[in-house]
Amino acid sequence: MKMNFVVVSQLLKQTQSILKSGYLVFVLSIITLSLFSKMQIVIPLLLVTGLLAIHHYLFIRIEFDRGLLQHMVDQPEDVESLTQQLDQSLLNLKLIPSSNTGRNWSERFKGCLRLLKIQIVIVLIQYSVFIVLFYKLAHR
Repeated sequence: MKMNFVVVSQLLKQTQSILKSGYLVFVLSIITLSLFSKMQIVIPLLLVTGLLAIHHYLFIRIEFDRGLLQHMVDQPEDVESLTQQLDQSLLNLKLIPSSNTGRNWSERFKGCLRLLKIQIVIVLIQYSVFIVLFYKLAHR
């Protein structure tokens, strides 16, 4: 069971590289807008900034989950006891609703990986927006 924590934690660690890629494409989009645009750039600027904000929020969520998983790996206590403590802490801090306590770890792992997949989709959307902006603005 602990190996599942290690594997998912290591997968979630890749979120840092994905975030850096998102910031890179954000900067490229801003440069493209500033160099080639002779039109109003408010809407494209809001779009690339909004995508970056969503991306960064996902990064924070994923890093939080990764830290919790790593803590589970590092502790010598049994997983069930730590899970109850984790749920109680998250509940006390109002970070999860009471309906989400007591979930099994396979559901939690799926949720973590779903967030990572959403982050990957967001960075792909960021690159798509950049390519469209560059093409539209450079070929005017």
